[in-house]
Amino acid sequence: MTSKLAITGAPGVGKSTLAREVLDRLNCQAGGVLAREVRREGKRVGFELLDLATGDIGTLASIEGEGPRHGKYRVNLRDLEEIGARAVERAAREADIVVIDEVGPMELFSERFVTAVETALRSEKSMLVVVQAKSQHPLAKKIREEFRLITVTEKNRDDLAEEIASEFVSLM
Repeated sequence: MTSKLAITGAPGVGKSTLAREVLDRLNCQAGGVLAREVRREGKRVGFELLDLATGDIGTLASIEGEGPRHGKYRVNLRDLEEIGARAVERAAREADIVVIDEVGPMELFSERFVTAVETALRSEKSMLVVVQAKSQHPLAKKIREEFRLITVTEKNRDDLAEEIASEFVSLM
């Protein structure tokens, strides 16, 4: 039996932090990718990708550099595909739980990333996915429709990690 949970909510509410907190409570082989903010002098200047299995870190997006633009950021397609998509591909084969942070507009610039997520969705793996609330991309819509969707707010975010983790623990 598997569990497929999706975390959504407003930008900056703590979706990625919640995903990390859930992982901290699980005693299993997690794979996939987490995103982290990069700050300089107190200002957000980009996002990093972390491959949960290998520890490899790359740049998802930055205010500097080249690549497709999303707002003030430039998406680093090379790192998104070589670290992000590869991490999801590996997790769909090897991990106990596949973590994808996030399926949002920056990640959706990469066809390889989209394909990796679609492959993971077809797997029999438990999954924890952060998905943008407003994206109309077919993949984001599919996740919101097919997964148990949890909306994170400032009021509930501190109580959700234990609830979500316990759902995965009950399946292991």
